[in-house]
Amino acid sequence: MLYCAIIGDMIGSRKLNDRQLIQRKFLAMAEEASKIYAKEIESPFTVTIGDEFQVLLKAISVTPKVIEHVLHKMIPVELVFGIGIGRINTDINPNMAIGMDGPAFHLARKALEQAKKKKPKVVYKSDCISLDLVNSLNYFVESCEARRTKRQREVLEYLHQGYTQDAIAERLGIRQQSVHDIISASYLPEIEQAQQAILNYLDSIQQSGQDCN
Repeated sequence: MLYCAIIGDMIGSRKLNDRQLIQRKFLAMAEEASKIYAKEIESPFTVTIGDEFQVLLKAISVTPKVIEHVLHKMIPVELVFGIGIGRINTDINPNMAIGMDGPAFHLARKALEQAKKKKPKVVYKSDCISLDLVNSLNYFVESCEARRTKRQREVLEYLHQGYTQDAIAERLGIRQQSVHDIISASYLPEIEQAQQAILNYLDSIQQSGQDCN
């Protein structure tokens, strides 16, 4: 069976003023994610060394949503992620994502080191499946997001919270058409298409039951 090991590293968190607040945010994020994705998580979010954490998923296709959840809840902390898709050779620890070994974790560690050195900040690796397409699309998404203006990020955050375009316009004191134009110029359609392609590819891996034998 293929598993998905995620190792995340909180970059620059030691330079932030309140590291205790960061730890509280992380614990709250982990608790919420563990509830939302309970059916997909094999071993829960666990702080390992320094500002690193690990989580083991049994559902490969949910990986992007888990990472998006972490990124959104941990703002303004910058993170990088290494994702390894492969086997686990030891018994699964259902309580903490530690004490396990196998290609999934080794690949995740290699992917994390790559993410720390260069873009994209989310890197996938596997011994048996080509993930170049996924990594390229992640790089495309990150490049588009980096071009967004402060106003675009503000509008998209309201959109993420469930506000309608009319409600966003009222809160910001601008016209609904202006909100529409801001969203259109924020690369949202292009990013959503790329993200859907990633989800489809990961889902096809899950559905095919492809193995590393």
